[in-house]
Amino acid sequence: MSESRTKVAFLWGTSWTVMATSLPWFAYLLQNWRVLIATNAGISVLLIILFWWVPESSSWLLSVNRKQEALVILQRIARINGKDISEEQLDKLLRKTASDVQAHAAVEKAPSFWEGTVLMLKSPNIRKITVLIYLSWFLISMCYNVTTLELGRLGLNIYSTFSIAIAFEFPVNLICISLLDTLGRRWPNSIFMLIGGTVCLTMWLLRTESNTWTLVMATMLIMTFAGGYNITYQVASEVFPTVIRGRAVLLQRLLGDVGGLLGAQVASLAEMDEYLPMLVMGCFALVASVLLFMLPETVGTAMPQTIEDGE
Repeated sequence: MSESRTKVAFLWGTSWTVMATSLPWFAYLLQNWRVLIATNAGISVLLIILFWWVPESSSWLLSVNRKQEALVILQRIARINGKDISEEQLDKLLRKTASDVQAHAAVEKAPSFWEGTVLMLKSPNIRKITVLIYLSWFLISMCYNVTTLELGRLGLNIYSTFSIAIAFEFPVNLICISLLDTLGRRWPNSIFMLIGGTVCLTMWLLRTESNTWTLVMATMLIMTFAGGYNITYQVASEVFPTVIRGRAVLLQRLLGDVGGLLGAQVASLAEMDEYLPMLVMGCFALVASVLLFMLPETVGTAMPQTIEDGE
């Protein structure tokens, strides 16, 4: 349901905030970066194993004409949630949804990874959305990573500084959960990045030597970039058609990782000029703000199922 999408998306964001706030203290207890990396890798392996028990998306199953599997999953969800829904009711709902999906479907089976990727580029509207989201996500991920790396240059306790700064993402998550379905996605998303870019350029212009003010501004940056990060991720999950949503979001995350890696190079510009990373981030954040404003509004809209729906 469209009214639940924001809650689900920002529960994901809140889980990141909890882990990121706790991780510095875990690193403090270990005092060994090799053990820390090995532990994180072990958790990743555990998650890969757990993914085998994650149910497939019912909407995706319907989009590729696998109604019976979708029915089984929905029955299990209803049973776990204690909902009294008969098989006939579910079947009627699925028949209606499936007929709506297949009325516009161009294929009877799921496209391969490369076929789906080509479809993203061939369809004009989806191509435009892909470019806007991917470039915005690249810039947001870079800015967020640069900000966290810059925290280490304050000369303060890195464990407490990082933990406290990340903890300020909690109010951002609460604000988004409360207001996004009222204000929409586009305006808050663009404003978050606009504020972040303005703060960056202000730091570059003022060049304050106060660690306290620098920490305050860095915390504001983390809050604004976290808002842009979470909202953009939610928009991507809502705007791409079901038949290509998985690969679209995967490629988005991959491009974000590239942006995060290059963020380390931007942070290293501080060796030339302490505030040069702020100038670069400020410009990138303002560009991202404009790009995000060009995305379509998705609040209250049905998620597209097929390529035709996305057009």
